[in-house]
Amino acid sequence: MSRTPRHAAVRFWRDPDLPEVEVRRSSYNEETFRRHTHAAYSIGIMDGGAASFMLEGASHWAVAGQLVLIEPDRVHACNPDRDTFFAYRMFYVDPAWLAELAGQAELAELASAPEPPEHLAPANARGASGERAGSGAPGEPGASGTPDDCASPAPLPRFRAPVVDCAQTMAAWSALYDAVSRGDSVLEKQSLLVQAAELLLARHCLPASGAGPATNPSFPADAPPQPRPAAAAPRPETAVPPETTAIIDAVRRHLRDHVADPVRLDDLARLAGRSRCHLLRMFQQATGLPPHAYQTQLRVEAAKGLLAAGHSISHVAAETGFSDQSHFSRVFRDLTGATPRQYQQGGADAQHAGATTADA
Repeated sequence: MSRTPRHAAVRFWRDPDLPEVEVRRSSYNEETFRRHTHAAYSIGIMDGGAASFMLEGASHWAVAGQLVLIEPDRVHACNPDRDTFFAYRMFYVDPAWLAELAGQAELAELASAPEPPEHLAPANARGASGERAGSGAPGEPGASGTPDDCASPAPLPRFRAPVVDCAQTMAAWSALYDAVSRGDSVLEKQSLLVQAAELLLARHCLPASGAGPATNPSFPADAPPQPRPAAAAPRPETAVPPETTAIIDAVRRHLRDHVADPVRLDDLARLAGRSRCHLLRMFQQATGLPPHAYQTQLRVEAAKGLLAAGHSISHVAAETGFSDQSHFSRVFRDLTGATPRQYQQGGADAQHAGATTADA
């Protein structure tokens, strides 16, 4: 069971100039987190101490000077080693934004590749309609050969390993942290975010195909991608029957649609057409959490949005289905390592920093 840390410092920044990322600085000296997930990518810089963490059943260890990388919806729990502390800075990055950036980087690499020999792809090649193949300008509909309205969502990037050593990547994310905490110009913050994310994708993510190392010659080779240790192998993607996938998706959707309601296990079992025991096993195997913990996670995510919008803590507790403010505060702290007030203060801090910079 997690305990309230006696000596903890937590601060958040939600910068309106960077809606794609939330920034956090924390330090703890006791067990703090129980198993949880994040809807976003978690990119952490270990600033001090050491931490042991469980990531989907595998144990990992990180020390000062290392990066911790966790993909969305991966069940984990990070806590300082016994009789020590750990301090870190964390960036929660929107998955859709990072996937889009990865797709743009891939297109840029294709565009910079040498032209194929003329006998394979003549410059004046025309399709059945008589138009030149690939005649769309970069960035315009049809430039990739696929209409915009037919494009499928970009696949989410996958990390090579959950703990890595790379001074250049750490420096890039540290520069972003400094710019956000100082309230620098919007252009500088956005540029630093893209630069840090591109470095992350090039150095520490698997290629979109999932086969072989990703390479990008535009980055120096002073910190090659880290080999993945056996314990850090990606979560196995076993073949799941379509019927099972449909059942789990329906249960997830029901929990999202009734995030603040007292959902009963019998209701979920009827929805799934399975016994309660069977559903519990299926759901935990697919998500890493039992349905009640999954709903609690959804409630905390919903609460974050309401807190960031400035709603009172008592109102947020009621709107997200908690029995009272005390219950809400305890669960929120267990899953995020911060109190609702500490989380809410992050938005006010970021806006104040921006206003101070504008007045300077």
